[in-house]
Amino acid sequence: MMKRAGLAVGLVAITLAGTTPSFADHLNIDVDGAMIEDGAFVFPAVKIDQDGYVVIHAVEDGQPVLPTSIGHTAVPAGDSENVVVEVEGGAMEGTEYVAMIHYETNDNDTYDFGEGNTDVDTPGMRPDNTAYALPFSVAGGM
Repeated sequence: MMKRAGLAVGLVAITLAGTTPSFADHLNIDVDGAMIEDGAFVFPAVKIDQDGYVVIHAVEDGQPVLPTSIGHTAVPAGDSENVVVEVEGGAMEGTEYVAMIHYETNDNDTYDFGEGNTDVDTPGMRPDNTAYALPFSVAGGM
C-alpha cells in the first residue's frame, strides 16, 4: 500500500502537488505499487522516453533534499518492470521520499547529477517545464 506525501516544493522549480501525470505516455514511475524488498525500493513499472535513471531523494522538513540523492538505478528507454533502487541506509516504511526521472545526458552510463554538477544527467521534465518528481512513502504492514 502506498500513500502520497503531501509535499509542496519551491526549490529548483519542482512541483510535487498533483503528481498524477497527464502525459504518462512517455514518463511514469509507479510509486503507488512500490514495495520494500531487502532494504531497496521495487517499483512495479517505470516508463522513460530515453535512457536514464530512477533517482530517490530524501525529504526533510517537508522538502526534498536537492540536488543530493540517496539512491538511483539506470533504466533503458521504454518500459521496465520491477525496477530496484537501493538507497543509503535502506528504504524505510512510512518515511517520505521523492522519486524522480533523470536522463543520461553525457553518455558515460554513470549517474553524475549532484552538488556542483547539475548540468548533466538532468531531470526529466513535464510539459509545464517542472521536473518529473513524485512524492511517496511505503506504508507498513506489507
